[in-house]
Amino acid sequence: MASLHPPLLLLGLVLPGIAVAQAGATAGFAMGGQIEAGTCAVGSVSRTMPEVTADVFSQNAAGSAGVPSSYTSFVLALTRCAGVLGAEFVMGTPADAEPTHSNVFRNKAADAAPFTSIWLKVGACTSSSTIMPGTPFSRGFSTPDYELPLCAQYHKHRGGLVTQGGISTDFTVTITYR
Repeated sequence: MASLHPPLLLLGLVLPGIAVAQAGATAGFAMGGQIEAGTCAVGSVSRTMPEVTADVFSQNAAGSAGVPSSYTSFVLALTRCAGVLGAEFVMGTPADAEPTHSNVFRNKAADAAPFTSIWLKVGACTSSSTIMPGTPFSRGFSTPDYELPLCAQYHKHRGGLVTQGGISTDFTVTITYR
């Protein structure tokens, strides 16, 4: 029996050493990620406005006016929005404006009808706010889908009379989400 005590004594000395080694063990741990800004899917907008005759435009060379018969309602649809509480919209840049009228979009047609431009509004065609090229405006929303109502119409600016020709414009819409 005396021979059993030395191994027990040895075991008693080894176990406290193991416990100390376990208590002193450490492990590195690192985590990382990325916080993305909220976003929505946005489709391109392409609209054909109605054909009109030159006589529906103001016949006053010095006059400036829109053409109600050319009203074209449409929406800019934002879908699958996530983490968004609203957005700031910028339609075009100041360079997209008619040089003589900064509140309308320049006629960029190759065969442009003289003294014409496109007037863009946010909201209903008959009661809405003018969108100035390059000027930001904001809308709040928190739904997964949002439609920004827009209206375009032909516009005659000062300087002469409208005659036959094309009328079109194009520009980039910049959207910053909140």
